Amino acid sequence: NSRIINKIHVKITPNSSYFISADSIQNSINKYILTSKDSISLSRIEQEIDKNTYVEKSQVYMKIGQELNVNIKQKEPIARVITSDSIFYLDKNSNFMSLSKLHSEDVPIIFGFNQFSDLDYLTKISLMIRDDKFLNQNITQIIINDNQHINLKLGGLNTFIQLGHNNKLEKKIQNLKAFYNRAVRKNDIEKYKEVNLQFENQVVAVKK
Repeated sequence: NSRIINKIHVKITPNSSYFISADSIQNSINKYILTSKDSISLSRIEQEIDKNTYVEKSQVYMKIGQELNVNIKQKEPIARVITSDSIFYLDKNSNFMSLSKLHSEDVPIIFGFNQFSDLDYLTKISLMIRDDKFLNQNITQIIINDNQHINLKLGGLNTFIQLGHNNKLEKKIQNLKAFYNRAVRKNDIEKYKEVNLQFENQVVAVKK
C-alpha cells in the first residue's frame, strides 16, 4: 500500500469510434501519479471521471504493482438533437452527451426538442431505428411537432410518417412496413407526402 503510483493505464470500450481519448482521461487524473496507493480513493476518482459527458461508467482499480488502471465505458449515442441554440447527442439511457471532435456518429436527427419532450419515447423510437434493419435504412429524422406528437421522415423522400403519442408503437411500425412494401411494389412510394399511423388497424396515406 505504500508503493507510489508511477503509471496510469486507461482502457475505453467499445474499442472503436472513440468519442474521448485515453490521453484526456489520463490528463484529468495525472495528479495521482507519485501518490502512495494507500492515500488514493478509487471511488473519488470514479466520481471525477463519471462527470465527463462521454462517460457512462468508469471502474478504477489497482493491482500489486504501481499502476492505476481505469476502465471506461463510453455512452452510446442513438440520435442527434438539434435545437435553435445547441446540438448534442441522446444516448441509449436517455442521457445527453456533447458532440466530439474525435468521432461523429451516423444517427437520426431529432428536430423540435424542448423541455416538454418525452425523453423515454424519443429513446424508445431511436433504439428501434438503430436495431431494426428497415427503420435504420429508411428513417433519417425524428420530428416533434407543437403538440409533442412524433413524425418520422423517410430518407431520400419528402414523405412524413405520423406516429403520434407513445402507444402501440410496435404495431404502428408493422403497419408502416406493410404500407411501404406495398407502395414500393406498386412503384408509387414517392407519390405520398404523409402516412398517418395513429388510427387503429389502418394506415391513412395522403398523396402529394
